[in-house]
Amino acid sequence: MSNSGRTTRSIFRRVGALLASGGLIAGGLTAAAVPASASSPINVIVEGSSPAGLQTYIALVGGHTVTPLPLVNGVLAQVPSSLALTTLQTLGLVTSPDAPVAVDGLAGALPATAPAPANTFPAATGATKLAAQGVTGTGVGVAVLDTGVDALPDFGRRLLGGVDLSGGNNPFQDSYGHGTFIAGLIAADGSSSSGAYTGEATDANLVSVKVAGVSGTTDVATVIQGITWTLANRNAYGIKVLNMSLGEVPTGPTQLNPLDQAVEAAWRAGLTVITSAGNSGPAAGTITSPGDDPYVITVGALNDQATVAGGDDSIPSFSSEGPTSANGWLKPDLVAAGRSVVSLRAPGSSIDRNYPSAEVGTSNFVGSGTSFSTAITSGAAALVAEQNPTATPNQIKARLLATATPGPTGSATVEGHGDLDAYDAATCPPVTLSQSFNSVVMPAAPGVSIPLLTTWAVSGWNQLNYSSDVASNAWDSNAWDSNAWDSNAWDSNAWDSNAWDSNAWDSNAWDSNAWDSNAWDSSAWNSNAWDSNAWDSSTWQ
Repeated sequence: MSNSGRTTRSIFRRVGALLASGGLIAGGLTAAAVPASASSPINVIVEGSSPAGLQTYIALVGGHTVTPLPLVNGVLAQVPSSLALTTLQTLGLVTSPDAPVAVDGLAGALPATAPAPANTFPAATGATKLAAQGVTGTGVGVAVLDTGVDALPDFGRRLLGGVDLSGGNNPFQDSYGHGTFIAGLIAADGSSSSGAYTGEATDANLVSVKVAGVSGTTDVATVIQGITWTLANRNAYGIKVLNMSLGEVPTGPTQLNPLDQAVEAAWRAGLTVITSAGNSGPAAGTITSPGDDPYVITVGALNDQATVAGGDDSIPSFSSEGPTSANGWLKPDLVAAGRSVVSLRAPGSSIDRNYPSAEVGTSNFVGSGTSFSTAITSGAAALVAEQNPTATPNQIKARLLATATPGPTGSATVEGHGDLDAYDAATCPPVTLSQSFNSVVMPAAPGVSIPLLTTWAVSGWNQLNYSSDVASNAWDSNAWDSNAWDSNAWDSNAWDSNAWDSNAWDSNAWDSNAWDSNAWDSSAWNSNAWDSNAWDSSTWQ
């Protein structure tokens, strides 16, 4: 008898024994003790080194393969019960639920306190300055893995192709409205608004990878299929950037998460994958998958207050924060405009019908969410790719992170490396990021902070991972070591001059009652303004 025959018979005997014993379910439950709900069919992603071997195991527990998922060395399977699923796990197979995945958007009417809609982000990121120099994303393909993209005038002939994996048959029909909004932020040329509202890279090409329909939800297996299709067609459409403005709540470490494994495979194959952080902030540990993967570029939201200058920026409370819940990776990587941004509406879509007050003019819409920050960053990545056509995903990520400007909070787990700067990212000297993530660091339950020091050594924030002809603003440049720290503002007249040594320092105003009286010792000194949350809380630490 051949070895394969002996192996198959051994598998049959082992599976039979496991099923007979109740599958070794935790807690000692036997087959008879499994609740009725556990007998319902379950869709599950099963991974292993041999797809053919997986199918054998799945068949032996009474299940069947639904869809091969070669990108993650797995299959989507349906098994008859939780007992069968537990048996597969006991046999050492990696299983994950085919969990729901939702697009990340908070489209809706502007609150009364919000600024009027404005198209400020292209100027704020430097995309307008790049366009003046002829850099507009020409020839760079961006795949929009989303709810479809309507073929609107703003895209012209740059909407090159696509696929519909949602069960429909038209990648250019966006029944939900999210994908069209995303595509507009990436590459709209302003045709629908007489130039009032444009995207980040107005000449980039777009490819619609439709994975969700009218509800805006899909599942992990379909998203993996969308990534697989994008890789298979990247050369045909010149795809260099993959935008994924969607997410699921992670249920395990990135090393075992099939969605994370899929985006890593795309990254290694040469696609710069840009993902949303999620809209579950401001608690720590709320980054969604695949944004929780350390390799990809994860983007949080910034409120630019509809102004180009950054002095009034803030982080919206909805923007998800790191570290990641399963591994403790430092995320997000950076932030970009995502509060009350304007893009294209998909007429008749779910969002369009449900939020009529969010319409801007006849062709545009206003919305908020990290989805939209992600789209703007994808447009910036297209600009970087055009200016640096041989740049690898690691090099594009390095440029975007290394040139990000310090944000409003200064917190690595809130804003990452800081605010997106497309101009500097495209034009800075070469900078390379060496990424290597091999171990689970430290679990962090949502809402529970963990010390940043525990993640430093394996994080993209580790300075040793960077090499460059010129260090970036985020780490070593003027913003950290130069004039802003050591210059006149610290050592000059403002410190040593008359204002420090003169009568104003030594006179009665120093020694009199104003120094010793109640104004010094009373509640104005000791009260909440000094000791309360504003001083001791997470804002400070």
